[in-house]
Amino acid sequence: MPSLSRWCIRAALAYLVVGMALGSWMLILQATRGYALASPWPALHAHLLLVGFLLLAVFGVAFWMFPKDRGARSRQAAGWVGFWLINLGLLGRLLAEPLADNSRGPLGWRVIVGIAAVPPPLGARAFGIALWPRVRAAMTKAEAEKMRASRTQPAAARAAEQRRNPPGT
Repeated sequence: MPSLSRWCIRAALAYLVVGMALGSWMLILQATRGYALASPWPALHAHLLLVGFLLLAVFGVAFWMFPKDRGARSRQAAGWVGFWLINLGLLGRLLAEPLADNSRGPLGWRVIVGIAAVPPPLGARAFGIALWPRVRAAMTKAEAEKMRASRTQPAAARAAEQRRNPPGT
């Protein structure tokens, strides 16, 4: 497994643990108080699990499993840029959003929340750039036709043999 995939999957698992812990904390407080927590906690919970866990797990597995481009995993640098941009944005949001206090907090924290919204989409674009050359047919059209011919030929030969010598005769 390439190191980028390992880092993506490990980060994804860390976000899963933190996201599930945050969700459990929110449910415990809801059960004891009788009402759900307000912003920003549900949004942070969703971002940790969807962007942090799900997106990074998908990127890690995709970078690992997609077919290599001419025998190599091309554009690894773009993949690393994507990894760091997604983490930078997600961690920035995780830190700043509670302190921005739903736009009632200090201006500095609100600005950081806005800035933290920029890196994740750029990171997703970088991952797209890294994986794009690897999203292709696994073989050329000529290779596919040759393979199809080799599959159908033995079947035709078997059918001719069965016509000449039916089973049970």
